[in-house]
Amino acid sequence: MHFRGFYITTVVQPHGPCHHRDVPKVVDGDERRSTLIALTSRAIAQHGLANVTLRSIARSGGWTTGIATHYFADKRELIMATFVDLVDRARGRIETATAAGTPLLDAAVAALLPLDDERLTEWRVVLAYVGGSIGDDEMAGLHRRRVDRYTDTVAAALADEHALGRLNDGLNLATEAYRLVVLIHGIGVQAVLHPDRCPPEFQRRMVTEQLRVLGHPADLFIPTRTRSSRR
Repeated sequence: MHFRGFYITTVVQPHGPCHHRDVPKVVDGDERRSTLIALTSRAIAQHGLANVTLRSIARSGGWTTGIATHYFADKRELIMATFVDLVDRARGRIETATAAGTPLLDAAVAALLPLDDERLTEWRVVLAYVGGSIGDDEMAGLHRRRVDRYTDTVAAALADEHALGRLNDGLNLATEAYRLVVLIHGIGVQAVLHPDRCPPEFQRRMVTEQLRVLGHPADLFIPTRTRSSRR
């Protein structure tokens, strides 16, 4: 039974030498849903999209397939929920960093560069998701909206830097924002496919060199590790 985000099961416990009574066990549905998404993200990163099934995900969590289908109708729905969670985590990193006083440009770049295992795993999931979205308009549209929103964030960050006199005049900030997003996405792909050729220092250098073309001092603070946005 499902009630207000909670999944209620019944367990039988002994009551006296010859009697049993049913005791409801309340499971936090949101917590279980989050666990399924985390297991799916890990499985996609390790095995690829084609090798992930609802059954394998459920078994990795010690559950039956029926538990997984209680929260997600099918594999496609679970994959899309996993991608949305990934986007939310990246957005959470940006919000956490800016709330602590980090400039938006620094926060936006650091949120997506695959500088540690967490972000590299996310890029593995992104690549698998993009491949799975070919021929699926809904999945592809979700990815386009993610890129568009991130591009808007980078454009706002460049506008902030320009207002501070840290960028050349006469730039088309929308175009430069998209150019930077394309660069970061390319770095993500290369870090997954050629990790030895795309270590963190190389990633930073690629971004700072592009920013210098725009007249930026390229003194970004981009930590190798970032605090997870998971709660």
